[in-house]
Amino acid sequence: MRRLAGAALVAGGLLAWSACSHSAPDIATLTSNSDQVIWEAGQKAMDKHEWESARQHFKRIIDAFPQSQYAPSARLALGDAYIKEGGTADDILAIAAYRDFLTLYPSHPKSDYAQFQIGESYYRQKSGPDRDQTQTIHALEEYQRLLDLYPESSYLEKTRDRIKELRQQLARAEYMAGYFYQRARQYCRAAVGRYQGILKEYPDFDDLDQVLLHLAECLHAEGRTAEGLPLLGRLLEDFPQSDQADNARSLIEAWSHEPAVPAPAAAMPTPGASPAASPAPAATAASPVPPPAPRPAPSPAS
Repeated sequence: MRRLAGAALVAGGLLAWSACSHSAPDIATLTSNSDQVIWEAGQKAMDKHEWESARQHFKRIIDAFPQSQYAPSARLALGDAYIKEGGTADDILAIAAYRDFLTLYPSHPKSDYAQFQIGESYYRQKSGPDRDQTQTIHALEEYQRLLDLYPESSYLEKTRDRIKELRQQLARAEYMAGYFYQRARQYCRAAVGRYQGILKEYPDFDDLDQVLLHLAECLHAEGRTAEGLPLLGRLLEDFPQSDQADNARSLIEAWSHEPAVPAPAAAMPTPGASPAASPAPAATAASPVPPPAPRPAPSPAS
């Protein structure tokens, strides 16, 4: 009797929940033996923005009808339902759904769509250039994979725009970290590495003129003026209209009349003692925001 009473309470609770929730799936439909009926119910739930109900229908097709003609579409729709509901957690679940689709149907006509949506899911999770850039890097990798695997995709134009934007953000993150070390920490050796990395990896950075100027300043501060002067010359040649052109000319004039100063030699360790290690601080893209740069530029719009 107790079991019957308990079952009645559970059943009553389910019925009450179903009556109160607009997104609760119809049990009869959800347990139907027709994949078409379940698919159509899932589509109706999507149209009504009943995301959880829609996902339950799509998961039912995936689990109970793996050979169904609706199985590929159900996996895509599952990812779409997560994305349309929104939120970081949903983006993570959407990525998993789209990856499952690509694993099972790599040659499907909508594979490029799934790949693009993975990139978009990471794109929505990215932070500004003053914070950790892990999600930015993941997004860039996924967009690049789309270009490599689907050269005829209809998403190529938007993908290229995303790649350009993300590269600018990664370059700006490196620039801000370098500028922070240069100005706030007076640690030019760490800044030099950041600036040189930008010149090598992001030659299309919008503020490359500032990078050239600050790299030259850091090299001069380290007694490497002979390496810094050509950078100022490059700034004037490549960016004659730059706001930093006058600064570059002034520095060239001043440094050209300075006596040559040898770079500081590394201190010799005391015999028998372990040499003191002085590694550059481990800077990440999550470094604090530096003081305002000579010509700050806004972060790309999310």
